[in-house]
Amino acid sequence: MSPQPNENTPETKGRIGKEYHAHVEFAPAAESAVQQQLAAHKCKQQVSWDGRIIVSRKGWAVRVAAIIGIAIIAAYNLYEGFLLQDPLVAYSTLMPVHALIIFIVGWIFYRNPAKGQAGDDLVSVIIPVYNQKGMIEIVIDAIYRSTYRNIEVVAVNDGSKDGSKEILDMLAHKYHPHLKVIHKENEGKRKAVATGFYASSGKYIVLIDSDSIVDERAITEFMKTFNSDPKIGAVVGYAKVWNANKNTLTKCQDVWYDYAFNIHKTCESTFGNVMCCSGCLAGYRREAIADFIPYWVQAKIHNSDDRDLTTYTIAPSWAKKGMAPKLASLVQSPLVKKLADSMADYDDSEDRALTAHTIVEWKTVYVATAIVYTDVPDKIKGYLKQQKRWKKGYVRSNFYVSAFFWRKNPLMSLIFYTEFMATFTAPLIMLTVFMYEPLVLGNYWVPAAFVLGSLLTGLAQGLDYKFRDPGAKNWKYKPLMNLVSSFVLSWMVFPALWNYRKNEWLTR
Repeated sequence: MSPQPNENTPETKGRIGKEYHAHVEFAPAAESAVQQQLAAHKCKQQVSWDGRIIVSRKGWAVRVAAIIGIAIIAAYNLYEGFLLQDPLVAYSTLMPVHALIIFIVGWIFYRNPAKGQAGDDLVSVIIPVYNQKGMIEIVIDAIYRSTYRNIEVVAVNDGSKDGSKEILDMLAHKYHPHLKVIHKENEGKRKAVATGFYASSGKYIVLIDSDSIVDERAITEFMKTFNSDPKIGAVVGYAKVWNANKNTLTKCQDVWYDYAFNIHKTCESTFGNVMCCSGCLAGYRREAIADFIPYWVQAKIHNSDDRDLTTYTIAPSWAKKGMAPKLASLVQSPLVKKLADSMADYDDSEDRALTAHTIVEWKTVYVATAIVYTDVPDKIKGYLKQQKRWKKGYVRSNFYVSAFFWRKNPLMSLIFYTEFMATFTAPLIMLTVFMYEPLVLGNYWVPAAFVLGSLLTGLAQGLDYKFRDPGAKNWKYKPLMNLVSSFVLSWMVFPALWNYRKNEWLTR
């Protein structure tokens, strides 16, 4: 490893606290290995000087065609619903309209917020770790390749049993004194994150999952964003799939991630209301979540992290009062307190809750130039387990957010409540479209139109991915992923509700 910097020189002396948390260079062999793997996954999506995600003319042609096509489908569904006097067919129009709003806002109005100066404030990078021996070394190595130099890294081993402890100890020696490793008993992701928070001292907190590899400029882009607007309390990066080309399942997830971040989160970010700063790469102003951490840690069930922090960041003052035990007497609504307790007690909603607790008093935004590569489930069983956990966290945190989100931008509120309502009504719509309409009413065109619309929408989304990122190879899987979402993921709400009180963290 290259020599450590002299901490007593003017060039390396930190400006925050008494200790300088220096950037540490790789040993040549380790750097080469990480660079080779990152080069194979390199994102080729680009952002213009004014913050627009660059799309070719062909891409814009696809976008215009998609907007027109969805508008026609929505109008036709609404017309047929009234003609047949079928409220469920008319109701199904809501989702095309919802998609239309997201496309228009995300494609046309989003601007990447990383426009300020990065500065040199101390950034604390916190990594909760549990049984991640296969990836934790490259995860931490990648952090130390960051172009942002004033960082401290806190890795919290939450009682791993697979040899992660020994690897972390080796890395602590390798990056001494700039990596702090904490070993604790297994208590869940929420307590691991909170342990790292209390052991950190940075003005800004960056959370990285132990299976996610950050791009060298990601933290710099976060800091440029924070310094561009003092009202920004939380940021989320662009997650790409690390093992995208392993099999059909990972390829489908690759296109799903692209849509989730570069279409859906771009829309939310335009309103300053990203609903989930995903745990694979999220950043927070310390002051935005500091009051929530004690409440989070003391909850009786050890289960919540990125969703919880998101929720806290966006919550209004009156709701935040209900989240701190010492202020319990000031809670204005017992229902809000009950919903907050339900959300904060579980690890399955940690990213959404942290985000949602930031949103009313702070902006939460998506930074398209802060890239992270995350390992996803490559087997059906692990994937369904992940989706059930995510669905539980989504439902749990959104029940809480619903208590105050109507105060937000009307269009963003429409998007939020439509999505949340669709979580519970989508199975009913599927039964209506594929059972009631053809078998009872004889309207065989309804399921055909549904499938065709889903495939065409997926094709447009996939082509948009291809025209934004010339290196995208899996764009053609988006139509298939749309069918998976309709026929499989929409039904995950039932096992999620059935296991609502069961605490889970890990995917695999």
